[in-house]
Amino acid sequence: MKILEHRRHSRRDPGGSHLNREGVALAQRVGRDLAPFDRVVTSPKPRAIETAVAFGCAVDEVEEELAGLPDDIDHWLDGAGSFAEFAIAGRRHPEVRRFMERQAELWAQELDRVPDRGRLLLVSHGGLIELGTLGALPLPAAGFGPALGLVEGVRLYWDGRFVGGEVVRVAPGIPSSTTVRRRAATSAGVPSARTGRRSPRSR
Repeated sequence: MKILEHRRHSRRDPGGSHLNREGVALAQRVGRDLAPFDRVVTSPKPRAIETAVAFGCAVDEVEEELAGLPDDIDHWLDGAGSFAEFAIAGRRHPEVRRFMERQAELWAQELDRVPDRGRLLLVSHGGLIELGTLGALPLPAAGFGPALGLVEGVRLYWDGRFVGGEVVRVAPGIPSSTTVRRRAATSAGVPSARTGRRSPRSR
């Protein structure tokens, strides 16, 4: 089995391209709890690359398809604040559904590039991660709770296909801040999770 961890970038100033000091410190704090990765791929945007570096990772590749949401689907997602609401948008709008499926396909392709029992880290943006997760695990992911906050993400399990996953939340004010909340299994022995905390959405 392989593991994909997909994290949202850390904090930046409003409208800024780069992480601010607080964002670097937050990513460094979270990075201390991360297991090593065999491959690291990020969005080409500086805030994503800088987050991976602050995690303590060397970036193997940047991927344009992780850069964010295309304009032709972004307007369908205005106000979406949870995985469930993203799932509704995917059911209502074929363009959103195609994007979800394409992200899941891209993530699977990247997993093919890591060894058996390997770990892949992707770093990108809010909205994109929720939609890709729904493309990979449509039914379980709809119950994953609020949209992702900064440096939060998902951990997905791959065994020739996506077989399960969980949400990874960051608890504020806790030096060792990464938490995983588990609720149910989506496949035998593979955990799933959701949380009830709402995080502000800023990609």
